[in-house]
Amino acid sequence: MNKAILSYNVPKQLLSDHGVQFTSIARESCSDPAENQFQQFLKHHGIQHIKARIKHPQTNSKLERWWQTIEFLTKHFGTLKKAVKHYNEKRPHMSLNTDVALVTPMQAFLQKQRG
Repeated sequence: MNKAILSYNVPKQLLSDHGVQFTSIARESCSDPAENQFQQFLKHHGIQHIKARIKHPQTNSKLERWWQTIEFLTKHFGTLKKAVKHYNEKRPHMSLNTDVALVTPMQAFLQKQRG
């Protein structure tokens, strides 16, 4: 996260599942768990943590599909770094259509960046 923030600035939001690395879960032995290191990091940086709905595979399917695409592009471009760069900075995405034109994920991110 620190490396991503240094490269791209602080995101407004972060999407994750309910994995224990992302969230503290109340258990019978601990009804009021403290925030874990990840939650403290997000709070410190003012990042809203959005957790995918439990038993709602559509949300995680989007991420799974993204990884499938990146794995395909990595074979084509030779490295993960080149594949992600192409996906984020070179390839316009129809789902990111704006009033002006199709944009890349990086262009959409910069348009919505914190002021």
